[in-house]
Amino acid sequence: KQWYQRRVHGESTLSTHQTKMQAVVILAVLAATLAAVHGHDHNIEWTITGKAFEECIAPGEKVVFNWEGDAHNVEKVNAAGYEACSGIKNTDGVEGPFTFTARRAGTYYFVCGVGGHCEFGKQ
Repeated sequence: KQWYQRRVHGESTLSTHQTKMQAVVILAVLAATLAAVHGHDHNIEWTITGKAFEECIAPGEKVVFNWEGDAHNVEKVNAAGYEACSGIKNTDGVEGPFTFTARRAGTYYFVCGVGGHCEFGKQ
């Protein structure tokens, strides 16, 4: 393809084709930037490991807790509930996955409310 400039009424203008291509590139860069900021899913394999999980996410991003079967759940608790495995409202297992979307900046705490899973490190 040939790129060229043309003169209209004494002023230099870019060809229509080149202008359209620049617009497409700008939109692609904008879309890539927005995708990097929003819509990124963080996946956690929600299993008993004996260690806590930690993820750093931006508002609007999601954390997906993945597990097989109905032997687990995800309970949002406060910091004290996280440390003491307390404040759990549901102890029934459910089918996964569970998705959490951060609406604003902050620290969020999650535990598994089934059996002694929290006490065994499922936080």
